[in-house]
Amino acid sequence: MAEDSKVARAMLEKGLNAMEIPHQMHVTGKDAWVKIQQLAQEAEAEGKPISEKIALVLTDLEMPEMDGFTLTRKIKTDERLKKIPVVIHSSLSGSANEDHVRKVKADGYVAKFEINELSSVIQEVMERAAQNISGPLVSRQLLS
Repeated sequence: MAEDSKVARAMLEKGLNAMEIPHQMHVTGKDAWVKIQQLAQEAEAEGKPISEKIALVLTDLEMPEMDGFTLTRKIKTDERLKKIPVVIHSSLSGSANEDHVRKVKADGYVAKFEINELSSVIQEVMERAAQNISGPLVSRQLLS
């Protein structure tokens, strides 16, 4: 998970713990990207699919060093990583951001501090990934 806000990190950690989802926290998109690359190399060396190392990436949009759009684009354009589901959570809204979220091929988008919606979207994205289903962005907020 990549999130620079202490308050948001604490809320997300509490929510992920309640859902019993193991996770790693990163303060910047760059730190998350470095860790994702490391885990991809480990998976390759062990002959395992990346999904055994990373089930999902949850990222904020506005972060220092690398924003969530860039992180998502890097994941979705890397052959080793492109099947990893990415959910963006952000306080940014509006049609321009929604269009950009679609363009970088995020699998879900949730407004910050909507923990129930986040839980639902994470579960739906994970179920779709387990079934190898690709397709439109999964988010009630963007699809409604």
